[in-house]
Amino acid sequence: MGESRLYGGWRPRRGFGLGRLSEAQTAVVAGCVLVPLGTWIVVATVGLSALVMVVVTTAAAGVTVLTMVPHRSHGTSLGGALVIWARTSAARRKGWTEWEGAVFTRHARALELPGVLAPFMPLSTQDGLGNPYGLLWDRRTGRLTASLRVAPVGTVLADQERTDLWIGSYAAWMAALGYEPTIEWVSITIESAPSSGAELAHYVAQRVDPAAPVLARDTMAEIAAAHQGATADISVRVSLTFQPHRARPTPRDDAERVAEVSRALTGLEGDLPLSGVAILGRATAADWTHWLRLAYDPHARAELAQLSEEQYLLPWPDAGPVTAQAHNDHLWHGSGWSASFAMAALPNQQVTSTVLAPLVTPGRYHRRVTITYQPHPADQAGEMVTREATGSSFRREVRRRRGVDETARDRADEARARQAAEEEAHGAGVGLWGMYVTTTVEDERLLPDAVADLESRARNAKLRLRACHGWQHVGFAASLGAGIYPPELAKRGRWAR
Repeated sequence: MGESRLYGGWRPRRGFGLGRLSEAQTAVVAGCVLVPLGTWIVVATVGLSALVMVVVTTAAAGVTVLTMVPHRSHGTSLGGALVIWARTSAARRKGWTEWEGAVFTRHARALELPGVLAPFMPLSTQDGLGNPYGLLWDRRTGRLTASLRVAPVGTVLADQERTDLWIGSYAAWMAALGYEPTIEWVSITIESAPSSGAELAHYVAQRVDPAAPVLARDTMAEIAAAHQGATADISVRVSLTFQPHRARPTPRDDAERVAEVSRALTGLEGDLPLSGVAILGRATAADWTHWLRLAYDPHARAELAQLSEEQYLLPWPDAGPVTAQAHNDHLWHGSGWSASFAMAALPNQQVTSTVLAPLVTPGRYHRRVTITYQPHPADQAGEMVTREATGSSFRREVRRRRGVDETARDRADEARARQAAEEEAHGAGVGLWGMYVTTTVEDERLLPDAVADLESRARNAKLRLRACHGWQHVGFAASLGAGIYPPELAKRGRWAR
């Protein structure tokens, strides 16, 4: 029996930051040193009041503290935590953390979804064979998101050679994303929820032959009743977000933009089955409505499943919740309470291909795991990994000149940076990984238990998760795989517009 193959080598992007500081933090600290020095030269030369020097030095010291001192619960510096608090407080004052929709509203209903999903609306189109599918259109940025419904084959009954082939094909598929100029990021969403007894009983009752013997029908009914709560609903989808404006030549209208996305999607869709998944089809606009409604209204799961079997299509206005309110540590939406988490760090050690099994395996609570990947363009990937390797060498030289001993973490970080440069030179793709996990309950009193279960599963999966403190509504939206990418949202603002 062959040995299990191990995987690893993940490394956060650090650039030329000194010590544990990022590039931005290093630049701020350098400015806090140079600005007082320059002010002292000006004061000594021109003869200004010494009070100017005192004010500048005090301000520089304050900025340095806010930049360098970490805030453990937020996973950022004190300055970053202060910015999060200021933005959250401003959002609450303006009423942006609350949502009220449906029949009775206090305001004109211009948008159908709350929060960062407000600009989204579905588009229906057809592929080259005439099969319909749906796209989510972000009216603010022009991005289009398509989703593929997939069914993973699984590695339980597969030998190691077959598993390695699937993983290698998946790595090649990810590397190919860097050669598609219109692709922005990819989201892989695994959603699981315990099935209700009524749902299973209805499923069996709809499929029992009325002409069957009474004993057979009673046996099936007893089996369905005995397995209440023992089954689970599991769905997996791969969502790809495109920016059609990056295509050359640039599309001139909506029809050309959709055609460009359809062309790119066809090629990526054709290579995905080599990774060990079966393509069930492209998601339609009705599928998007169904998924969003399930996320916002978990109590309606059985009813929505029945409507889906009867081919009843919900309209887009029914996708969102009736009410929603964002808190610091959870989100209340319709009939559910959710807590969302973001990945803080990938495993430092080598892991097997089944490392995420504890996190994605169904359990007592509704859980949604979304893995995001933002590929770097192939023509820029080599320059980026070379810069990271050079930054590691630069930090080692700084430590040598200062007489600081090199730690084991420093040596491992430099080795991973060099490994990434070598692998990229041999054709590997380069990108940014992320993960957003949401657990949902229908009773607010069960939320602490669901969070504890999630944290336990994350530890078994060798992951470090951090609560989306102050931005629960964004973490919830990011876990939907609907085209929301928090790193991109962080770059938005008044100055960016």
